[in-house]
Amino acid sequence: MAGATVPTSTEPEKTERTRQTKSIFSANDSARDMVLYSPLWEFWYSADGTLEVVSNACETCCGYEAKHFYRNSRFMEAILIEEHLPLWYGLWRKLDEGENYATAEFQIRLPDSKKRWMKFEASRALDSDGCYCGIRAFCHDITSHRSVVQQLMHFTWHDSLTKLPNRSKCIEKIKKAISRAQATGHWNFSIVYIDIDRFKNINDSLGHEAGDAILCKLADRLRDATYGFETVFRIGGDEFVLIYEDTSDHQSVHRSIEALIQGIKRPIAWNNKQIHMSASFGIMHGEMEVDTPERYLQNAHVALNHGRSNGTDGVTVYDAQIFSNALKLISMELDLHNALINQEFFLVYQPVVDTITRAVTGFEALIRWKNSQGKIISPTKFIPLAEETGLILQLGEWVLLEACSTLAEWRRTNPLFKNLKVNVNLSARQLSDLELTDIVSRILTKTNLPPECLRLEVTETMLMENPDYADITLRRLRALGVGLCIDDFGTGYSSLMYLQQFPISNLKIDRSFVNDMEKNPANYEIVKAVVALAHALGLTVVAEGVEEEEQRIMLLEAGCDFSQGYLFSRPIPPQEIPNIVSIMQAPQKCLPQAG
Repeated sequence: MAGATVPTSTEPEKTERTRQTKSIFSANDSARDMVLYSPLWEFWYSADGTLEVVSNACETCCGYEAKHFYRNSRFMEAILIEEHLPLWYGLWRKLDEGENYATAEFQIRLPDSKKRWMKFEASRALDSDGCYCGIRAFCHDITSHRSVVQQLMHFTWHDSLTKLPNRSKCIEKIKKAISRAQATGHWNFSIVYIDIDRFKNINDSLGHEAGDAILCKLADRLRDATYGFETVFRIGGDEFVLIYEDTSDHQSVHRSIEALIQGIKRPIAWNNKQIHMSASFGIMHGEMEVDTPERYLQNAHVALNHGRSNGTDGVTVYDAQIFSNALKLISMELDLHNALINQEFFLVYQPVVDTITRAVTGFEALIRWKNSQGKIISPTKFIPLAEETGLILQLGEWVLLEACSTLAEWRRTNPLFKNLKVNVNLSARQLSDLELTDIVSRILTKTNLPPECLRLEVTETMLMENPDYADITLRRLRALGVGLCIDDFGTGYSSLMYLQQFPISNLKIDRSFVNDMEKNPANYEIVKAVVALAHALGLTVVAEGVEEEEQRIMLLEAGCDFSQGYLFSRPIPPQEIPNIVSIMQAPQKCLPQAG
């Protein structure tokens, strides 16, 4: 056979080898010496596969002296990693079949049991007559090169911060899940999209170093909870994806997510602070009609956004109705942008009154949207969307400017407004905005409104998301002279004793406690306790949602300072406010409920 064969012979004497087959060196001892003392690990094989010479550099490269290779021409096979033997045999098979060059990369085991990657290159040698006379081969240590390649591959497929597989790896994994499902007919996999709630607030308030550290801790918790290799992926920012395969039923996925929710909720320590996190989840179960990874991720993300509108820690499974709602939200988002440009937003004002005298003491400014078709859009629909898209910052600044301008104008033209205040709600995005204090100061200066006439409302949930940063921001606002109020008190999980650390001067009892306190004695006891404790801390109290005269009387007996609700007035347009104030400033007069 004119080809090469895998080396098989044991070491004979050199002279005997020469007699048995034509030597690749043709009795050229100087050429042989060149090979022996070559700085490269070099092999020369005769045409029948007999090893004729191996360079002394082999000991440097693999730790074994040349004598081991002479004694056993198959010694290379002996030190190869077993799973790489097919590569070795394949190389020799190619040469045997007449190819002039063949190469293979494999690992060998050193005398100390360590491993190294080698690249073996072999080519057919011809004599002066052009006849095949053997194989010349080189073996290069490529361990460092392989390590670099593996690192580059790792960086290609993994997130550098959390070390989790990245979006590219996630898409590849989903592709495999789809292919397996198409082959077997079993679509028993699920894609879970996770987005950390309000994570931007962490970066804005604590800095990106803290944000990165928190992301790494969350990644560790997700990885520990899923027990699997390449099951959890970080696909961007604060977004993660879980892939569940071979699931017996959808309920098992939901049970796993419930455990993840509890894990994410555990406080994360950072610089002696306890950071509380939550997340929203969107699920897309395997479906035959959905056959691309991008659609699975898109649909799971759509489900997540749909569920987020129902609050944090939401878990939502994708369906056709959710997709339809998502299209409506996209349309509404475009309309929101246009509404700002076309000045479709306006404010209404609901009076806040003295519980005893019913005299107006101020107003709460409430935003409304009348779209281009003339339809009034509820704030419960567009405020969450504005918050999510970031438009809330621009919208919130407009509300502040409009409310301050309106009260300043009333004060300029009507002495009854001299001591009245306007309440403006802040969003979570605004509270975490580093420029908030400057914006408020600039608006007060521009409108010439005294700071004490403005009261900013925040919810206790917003304060508890990042209490340290919230405290700093509120103290800066308080230094301007504006009043600060906790809105919807009682709907969160904080205590009034804890909240009193913030520079607040006023709190509003949530309407849920006021609505049925005349029927529910427990609610009334809560209201009385809150009023008493607030007064002990030097705070004034407003009761929201007062609709019945009996409720006002009960609040009066509880000592509640101020009231707000339909009993006194619905939210009304600004042009009606002067007349309302003139009527309600007269003690004990009740305003007809405006429609």
